[in-house]
Amino acid sequence: MTPPVKIFAQLFVNPFYKENSGIFVFIFAMMFFIVSQQSGAGLYAYHYSLCTGMLSSKIFLLSVFLVWLLYAGKCVAFVSHLIYKPEYGFIAIYNSLSRPKRVFLFLIVQVFLMLPILLYSLFILHCGLKQHLFHSLSFVFSFLFILCFLPALLYVNLLKSQQKKAILPLISLDKLMAFFPAYYLIVARFVMTKQKLLWLGLKLFTCGIVYLISRNNEISAPDDIVLLYIFLSFGILANGIIVYRIRQFEQASLFFYRGLPVSYFKRFLNYSTLYFLLLVPEFITLIMLAPKHLDLIIAIRFSLCSYSLLLLMNSITFIQNFKIKDFLKILLLIFCVQLVFINTIGLTFWYLLCFILAILLFVTNYYKFESTEHS
Repeated sequence: MTPPVKIFAQLFVNPFYKENSGIFVFIFAMMFFIVSQQSGAGLYAYHYSLCTGMLSSKIFLLSVFLVWLLYAGKCVAFVSHLIYKPEYGFIAIYNSLSRPKRVFLFLIVQVFLMLPILLYSLFILHCGLKQHLFHSLSFVFSFLFILCFLPALLYVNLLKSQQKKAILPLISLDKLMAFFPAYYLIVARFVMTKQKLLWLGLKLFTCGIVYLISRNNEISAPDDIVLLYIFLSFGILANGIIVYRIRQFEQASLFFYRGLPVSYFKRFLNYSTLYFLLLVPEFITLIMLAPKHLDLIIAIRFSLCSYSLLLLMNSITFIQNFKIKDFLKILLLIFCVQLVFINTIGLTFWYLLCFILAILLFVTNYYKFESTEHS
């Protein structure tokens, strides 16, 4: 590996995987430990049938292409943001290289960023060759080439221009306060601009898997309800990444709000409204499934559990300034505790407990957090 490639890997690839490590662990666990085991088939048989379905169905293939496109967009947004950071200004010296060399450097960066998909595409290639699905394979690898090559060209142009990025800009706080005086709308706008791809990806995964399981199975037995909620809760807990980044954004840009004369009730109401809006796709999905594919009472309980769980995660961020690894460990602990609850005393007690803990932790730690967040 040449020195420029090592430098670019340190600048762009390592930070990307560190920032998104929790999401990769979650997806890996779902794809190779949870979903495949629950399907009743072995690991190889499950993924073989999955790849076969993808290569055989145009709708399925287009859905996979959409997910890959969202992931590639996330990579582009991440690298583009880093290029314009002041501390990355020194990489402008690479403009002295020829354009083919710059494209090659950024192509390697994009390949490394797309590595999880590219590695899985090798198994897709195996399945396609074994079943002689050459036409679909040509589409798959042509699309993957485009997702690697076009971003590399974009990075080269961004490096050359070194101008203020205009893609997905955040409006100044003054304008935000003028047009959207409600605090939750300011934070929601942050999510819809800076975390849009992550939010969309999580919604597609959570809503998609809940919808497909419910449509293809009769969810009536207690074991089926528990299993469906486990999949739903995985998606909800993955939203903890967004909760964590919201806290970082508040600390960096909205710290003034803590000193405003706003009651606890209004503050908690702002967060309650914010996380209700972020869960609207899940609510709509559950409503669509009821009552034909999912009992209405169960759908309401699922909604309350999801909502209370998100509020609890938000309140936990006020206990102290957690590192992302520590916060993910807490989410894993919450998942284990809820498994005990739903297999013993049920979902109702679980969401009631989450609501109570969310309120108590928020009230007792909101102002205490101020004295420790910079330590």
